[in-house]
Amino acid sequence: MKNKITFKYEKKVSNTLAYKLPMIITMALTLFCLLIVTLYIIGNYQNFLDESQNLLLSVLSYTSIFNMLLSIVLLAETIIKIVIEKYKFKNIVNMVMLTFFIILSFIFLIVSNVVNFISMGIN
Repeated sequence: MKNKITFKYEKKVSNTLAYKLPMIITMALTLFCLLIVTLYIIGNYQNFLDESQNLLLSVLSYTSIFNMLLSIVLLAETIIKIVIEKYKFKNIVNMVMLTFFIILSFIFLIVSNVVNFISMGIN
């Protein structure tokens, strides 16, 4: 006779560290992009050097590319989790949030590249 202990309320672990950590990184990168945009706008009013403004635009461009790629990978993982776990509400919220991050990163990428192109001038 085996003594098997079963718990009445067993919780299945659905969000592992491999999912939570990139999600936190994605949120931090989105906040970082917002900070860089804010610094760029403040820099326009306080007459930052042109090199500093171009550096901010380059950092914004690279950060938004990385954020968009990471968000797309996490969105694919979330869609797989929705199919497997039968439409959990938190997965749908994560999917909506990641879609918003992708759109926001794409907007930041386009705006930073256009402003950088315009600021370089026609030579």
